Amino acid sequence: MHPTGLRLETAATLDKVAAEEWDALAEPEGFYLSHGWLRAVERESGAPVTYLLAYAGDRLVGGLPLYEVEREHNKFYARRPRLEQMGAGGEWGVAGSHRGYSCGIPRAAEYDDAVLDLLLEARGRLSPPSRTGSLFLFATNRTAAALHRRGAAVDFDCGDATLHTGGLDFAGYCATLVSRRRIRLKGEYARFLAAGYELGRQRLGECLDEAVPLLANLQAKYGHSTTAEEIHRAFADQAACLDDRSVVFTARRDGRLIGVAVMYEWRGTLYARAAGFDYGALRDAYEYYGLCYYLPIDYMSERGLTALHLGIGAYSAKVKRGARLVPLWTVALADDPADTPRPAPVDLTSWRTEHGTAVDPGDWRHPWTA
Repeated sequence: MHPTGLRLETAATLDKVAAEEWDALAEPEGFYLSHGWLRAVERESGAPVTYLLAYAGDRLVGGLPLYEVEREHNKFYARRPRLEQMGAGGEWGVAGSHRGYSCGIPRAAEYDDAVLDLLLEARGRLSPPSRTGSLFLFATNRTAAALHRRGAAVDFDCGDATLHTGGLDFAGYCATLVSRRRIRLKGEYARFLAAGYELGRQRLGECLDEAVPLLANLQAKYGHSTTAEEIHRAFADQAACLDDRSVVFTARRDGRLIGVAVMYEWRGTLYARAAGFDYGALRDAYEYYGLCYYLPIDYMSERGLTALHLGIGAYSAKVKRGARLVPLWTVALADDPADTPRPAPVDLTSWRTEHGTAVDPGDWRHPWTA
């Protein structure tokens, strides 16, 4: 028993933890720390994982996944460029999450400091002798701040976009925008609907084989080397763990799938995960925005969902459609404080200037920034 009265257990899978129990802790950090998502990561990533689990009596009050990543095939999760930017050397493990563009440490608010201290102490104790420390990739403000207070180095990674609709349908959502954008978006949606596609919604497992070639097309368009086989394996694992939360917005021509947007519903938010198209079959009718924004907004209104999580990248298009941005951070927690990186101060003035009201200054000003 720890001096705080908490106790620690370890596990190689989240199977031993009830999904609702874990998800109640993960909610402030988001879907990419959820039970179902982390179970899919266990299956797909190929990286052995150890979960540190903190208990108060029989109640789970915190958890921290630790991954042994030998080789990273996805450039978005590459550690070396981040370490070089921070001026760090050595070998670093991955903590928090190994997939999904957000990570943190699920924990009960009333045990916050005690849980963090217990989990981080155990992390350091279990770290191999060759390990310099742990990297948290795409860390949330909540987790970055807590780790910074415990001596971790923090560096800016990217922005994270969410469209808060308040449960409005497309017409109501458009009414919240300035006139010129409202007119443009209504025109885009009207053109999409008039294109004559057969529009639908399916579970991921119902259309997986049809969707994979389209998802691979989008990856290839933007220069990613992920193969169709790798994409099929990843999304099959997601379907195995998350199909009941999945919704795939589909567009067909004569029954043949030509566009998809894969999303997950979790705790009042719809999380956009991936999109894909048969580009030669499109009718230049704003198919991307129709499937990834406008149909989902009407679906969210039906389901009582209030936010569409859009993730990283393509910020201008997201902001123009009303999304707000928060930062995500790379956090390096060294086993030996002497190995803590000393990254240059971060100046985020350009983000606040470029994106204006889409950026809440309170989310972007922290002790580790200029």
